[in-house]
Amino acid sequence: MKKLSALSALLFFSFFVLAQKSNYVFFTEAGEPFTLMLNGVSYNAAPQSNVKAEGLNEGTYAVRITFADASLKPVLEELVLNEGVEVTFVIKKEKTGSIETGVKKFSKGFLSTKSDSEIAKEKQQVDAEAAKGKYTLEFLSRVKISEASSNTANNPPAPPPSTNLPEAGTYRGSGDPMKGLNVDKPKNMLVGNYYALIIGVDNYKGKWPPLKNAVSDAKAIEALLKSKYKFNTFHTLYNEQASRKAIISELEWLSKNAEEEDNVFIYYSGHGEFKKELNKGFWVPADALSNSTADYISNNDLQTYLVGIKSKHTLLVSDACFSGDILRGNTISVPFEDTEKYYRDVHGLISRQAMTSGGIEPVLDGGKNGHSVFAYYFLKTLNENDNKYFDAGQLYEKIKIPVVNNSEQTPKLSPVKDTGDEGGQFIFIKK
Repeated sequence: MKKLSALSALLFFSFFVLAQKSNYVFFTEAGEPFTLMLNGVSYNAAPQSNVKAEGLNEGTYAVRITFADASLKPVLEELVLNEGVEVTFVIKKEKTGSIETGVKKFSKGFLSTKSDSEIAKEKQQVDAEAAKGKYTLEFLSRVKISEASSNTANNPPAPPPSTNLPEAGTYRGSGDPMKGLNVDKPKNMLVGNYYALIIGVDNYKGKWPPLKNAVSDAKAIEALLKSKYKFNTFHTLYNEQASRKAIISELEWLSKNAEEEDNVFIYYSGHGEFKKELNKGFWVPADALSNSTADYISNNDLQTYLVGIKSKHTLLVSDACFSGDILRGNTISVPFEDTEKYYRDVHGLISRQAMTSGGIEPVLDGGKNGHSVFAYYFLKTLNENDNKYFDAGQLYEKIKIPVVNNSEQTPKLSPVKDTGDEGGQFIFIKK
């Protein structure tokens, strides 16, 4: 009798464990076929307009939805699945706003070195991408497995009429109806590619005197990032390579190739100029021979490309005279705290920041051990960091005091105003 009871208990426990598995259901609102991957595992070989993933364990899932139409961008999300539930998402298209589209089109032609026909073609492509729109996941329902229909995979629930859906923003009762589902705040960060554009110029001509340490600073930054931190792609321009045309071409390349989950690091070491009559700061490329702004790259130009580059995070570091002009305007950032939640939160928010070696003032070329004062402490801090995650704000706080105490310049860090910054942070991730 005891053996029978134990066997019955075991069977009941096994059934109970199996009953705690969970399901995901995804379907497209307009019927676009797609393939689904969860944590790198494919759930349908042939594209379908609805897919059900069954028998899933509780936990975090990296979701990748790839459309049969290759011109549509994949949907990348990270979701947390609770135990014993079936969660349904509808894949919806969001049209690109007219302002965002206008900015992208403007950046294609602004200071571009391409022909009019090429610029016109690229602007048409921007319009075509805007018409296709961006696809996102919208939470639809969450039910216990016992309540879920057995044929959901073949007949996913249709979304109710929009008039019956609650409006976003205000809720009756206490707090967010998504609270407890862990859908809106994933436990882990979804990290894209890391791109670096590094520019250093010593060999100036004409009006501009040569520098001694700009290229060695830039090459040391490149070597350090390659050896200690997660970076996928490096583009470098040293001395004569760093012409005005070449720098703008590299910024255009980033605007075309960086995706929405990616991270972009731009480092410039060279001469800078400030035109008092224009109240504006500039980079001085290698081929600038005169003091005409026609030869320069203005901070307004840089702001245009910071808008056009579609990365989640872009950090611009400028070790040049008068570079602090790009930071003008009052901005607000998320306060630092050394917790996993902080890094997850600031990584999830878009950032467009600039760190400069000084404000609207001259900065030193030399200083310590063959580097500028700013570059020396920038390198020292990143080299000595032992944490897996180290954000731009932490880096700045480490270098600010020693730079001020050992020079006549004051470094700055701030979001660049009117570029789409939402208070996030560029995070250096150790290998």
